[in-house]
Amino acid sequence: MRHTGPYKFLPIALGFLGLLFGAGCYWVESHPVDSSLHLLYWVIFFVLQVMVGFFIGLLFQRLHLAAYTDALTQLWNRRYFYEYAARALAGAPVGNTTFCLFMVDLDNFKCVNDTRGHQAGDEVLIELAAILRQHTRPTDITARMGGDEFALLLPSISFGTGIDIAERIRQAAEKHLAAYGATVSIGVACNKDAV
Repeated sequence: MRHTGPYKFLPIALGFLGLLFGAGCYWVESHPVDSSLHLLYWVIFFVLQVMVGFFIGLLFQRLHLAAYTDALTQLWNRRYFYEYAARALAGAPVGNTTFCLFMVDLDNFKCVNDTRGHQAGDEVLIELAAILRQHTRPTDITARMGGDEFALLLPSISFGTGIDIAERIRQAAEKHLAAYGATVSIGVACNKDAV
């Protein structure tokens, strides 16, 4: 996999900062210096160490997002959805005890790919992802499960409210995806406490 952006040279930068830190520590400990310079050297090395920690944190954040995000739609991926849903079903504290699960399937997707090309198919997926984002809350989990299938987990939603949200998503998809000849089918299920 190719590295892009500012992370391309991150390992080299971290290695260089670590080398500077180690060499500086060795030099300060092996050469007598007056106390004011000694303090300055340690401050510089402390700042370098903080910078290394910061960049490592950024790298781990980027790796976490890459592992749990769908590259095309920028929604959560199947792995994240399954892990989150497992915690919700096990009763782990995810914020609420009630939830609705939506399964969204893009109708006529193969036809769009076959007649208009895969670029058009990608555009349809991106447009549908935007519609799903627009009709859900920040606390809702929206994921692309693969191909033309999406799943949503909406905490603290009753079955009736879930049906209303699903219908709004269906109508928005019908309106925005009409140019591609695509629609969506949505299945809604709620846990027993939400009915």
